[in-house]
Amino acid sequence: MQKNKAQRIVVSHVLSKELVMELSRATSRGTFFQSLSRLLQQQFNFDRLCINLYDPNSEMLSYFSAAEGTMVSSLSPVRKAEKSTVAGHVIATRKPVVITDIAQHFAESTLHPMAEAGLTTTMAFPLILNNEIIGTLHCSFVRKPDNLYGIMELFLELSPYVAVCMGALLALEHLEQGGPSTLQMSCALPEANETFIFESPKMRRFMTMVNQIARLDMPVLLLGETGTGKTHLARYIHATGKRAKQNFVRVNCPALSTSLFESEIFGHAKGAFTGASTKRIGRIELAHEGTLFLDEIAELSQEMQSKLLHVLDEQCFERVGESVSLSVDARLVTATNVDVQQAMAQGKLRRDFFYRLSACTLELPPLRDRPEDIPVIAGFFINQLCAQHGLPKPAMITKLTNCLLDHSWPGNIRELRNTLSKILIRNCIAGELTTEDIRDILSKEGDGIQKLESLEPTNGEAACENDSPWTPQQPARPASNGPGRLEDLERQHILETLRRTRGVVSGPKGAAALLGLPRSTLQHRMRKLGIDGKKEIQ
Repeated sequence: MQKNKAQRIVVSHVLSKELVMELSRATSRGTFFQSLSRLLQQQFNFDRLCINLYDPNSEMLSYFSAAEGTMVSSLSPVRKAEKSTVAGHVIATRKPVVITDIAQHFAESTLHPMAEAGLTTTMAFPLILNNEIIGTLHCSFVRKPDNLYGIMELFLELSPYVAVCMGALLALEHLEQGGPSTLQMSCALPEANETFIFESPKMRRFMTMVNQIARLDMPVLLLGETGTGKTHLARYIHATGKRAKQNFVRVNCPALSTSLFESEIFGHAKGAFTGASTKRIGRIELAHEGTLFLDEIAELSQEMQSKLLHVLDEQCFERVGESVSLSVDARLVTATNVDVQQAMAQGKLRRDFFYRLSACTLELPPLRDRPEDIPVIAGFFINQLCAQHGLPKPAMITKLTNCLLDHSWPGNIRELRNTLSKILIRNCIAGELTTEDIRDILSKEGDGIQKLESLEPTNGEAACENDSPWTPQQPARPASNGPGRLEDLERQHILETLRRTRGVVSGPKGAAALLGLPRSTLQHRMRKLGIDGKKEIQ
């Protein structure tokens, strides 16, 4: 027994020395972590290895670098350090944790993400530097190893060296960025990659489905309101799928005019038309063997949809001005924020085109339907914005989070990031903010949407003269408010605006602009209230 322990100590010292040598050659978190993984694989086999960074201010965990081995698809790369989790328990107790039956240990209604990925055994160790926990080191197995105790002792010997190496790397990062060489900001972000941040069971189930679909290499249609992250999800699907090493080509469909559509999508030959002085490679050709992402697909005209449908069916196209057919193999991912059934009924979206796009359909839930995700997403954005712009982190994280949870977020994740940016800037300029300051920023941020939902009467003509959102006069409200009264007023409010614009929703003179709303938000409210603008203003 003493002999085996002595051997393990010798091995750990050798590994530690090699680790320090690797640090001197490491150029990033990724290269250091890969070196650690390689050194450990030489001693024993494992199925997953990862390091979490810990931010004590926000109590958030984030990956130090991409995990090595088995992918746990429904585990967010940034999450709260809850004591009920493995990492959270390690941080709270400052002691290692070893679990030999993950599925049995976590008696949840849904299968634990690690068990779902096929892992049965895991061990986690605190990484402590200057008596502060800076992260946790995790190693997991599909089958419980016979030498589990020996592996655990090896990690106990090795963990202090890993913490020192991490601290040195993180300090160097901040010096290169011109920031302070402290660890208070060290837990901001893993290396840049396409990730989704979530905590809620709803998003865990959703991301499990996303990861399964990403590997199928089939067309995907993404639905969801503006600001929910459809473009980010498209990039994630590309990065997770089989074509990750090839091009990801995004096409913003509303920006394509009918006259330039074929040239932009299919390319053109030199001299194909006036002004075509050189040959142009089209977007679809650039996406060959990669992913073609068509954003806001419902905004394409019927003619454009027909031409694209032909290419998708035949998997070949011709450049403008050429008669030679070129084959193309690209995965198609499309997105829209409109109600596709309504768009087809109105003739805006071809049914055959929709059926070609929607082999797999994913609908991103709005932020208001998953409030559990707000703290982790906010923590991620705060760290990101502070690191990018050199802003100080707010001290009142808990109060800030409570204020964020009280907001409705009609603009979804995009609005959340924009609001946090304003809060951090004011915090930097005016000093530490109070709860009232934060609520004031939130009320002003959503003011354009709250104009619609509060239904406060204003002088419409005066608003128009000042180029601010126009709000028609409302009739005097009765003293009693019966059930459904607010929705009736909101419906009347929208209809009056649609009558004023003759049914036009988008554009500078459309109803959305007059109400001070994003077009997608107004369309969402119209669908919810059963308003068909064209029919009801006739």
